[in-house]
Amino acid sequence: MEHEDQQVEEIKKFIKTYGPWIVAGVVIGLGSLFGWRTYQDNQVAAAQARTAVYQEALETLQRSSADEGLLVAEQLLEEVAGSEHAGLIRLQMAQRLVSIGDFSAAQNQLQQALNEVKSDELKSLTRTRLARIAIELGQYDEAEAHLNAVRQNAYKGLVAEIRGDLHYARGNFSAARESYLLAQTEQAETASQALQMKIDNLAGQ
Repeated sequence: MEHEDQQVEEIKKFIKTYGPWIVAGVVIGLGSLFGWRTYQDNQVAAAQARTAVYQEALETLQRSSADEGLLVAEQLLEEVAGSEHAGLIRLQMAQRLVSIGDFSAAQNQLQQALNEVKSDELKSLTRTRLARIAIELGQYDEAEAHLNAVRQNAYKGLVAEIRGDLHYARGNFSAARESYLLAQTEQAETASQALQMKIDNLAGQ
């Protein structure tokens, strides 16, 4: 019993000495926890807001005339400047610009998107589109540089096909056919009829 009384006294002394610090630690810990949760909630809300802006830009580009859609998208970019969502909007803007034949403006949007998108997959997608436009503009070395920078296995088939387009543009038809055949192998069941037409067009070359 005496031993138990001593233990009780020791606990009382401990609480008297360190109690305030323990309470402070609990308060700080809870504050950090709630602060982290608030931060997470704010991050989620900000991401949702950026997604809404992207969706609005996408719908406008699809439903409006080119001039109006591009103007609205440009204005919406200011709301998500520097984020990956800005890069996604630029990808859509570039696609719309290509559809009206403004390749230089599309190239400019894609160059900016390349600095804004974060994932390797999106960077690879952006580079393949830049390569296509560079071929269209006769910038063959630039197109090759973009293709060489794509490292994602998922893009092997597409890169091979675009490389075939590059060889064709340079007048190297045998290399073009080899690249198209490689693209067909890599793409397998997803290979398009357009790719087959490219191969057939080079028969005997």
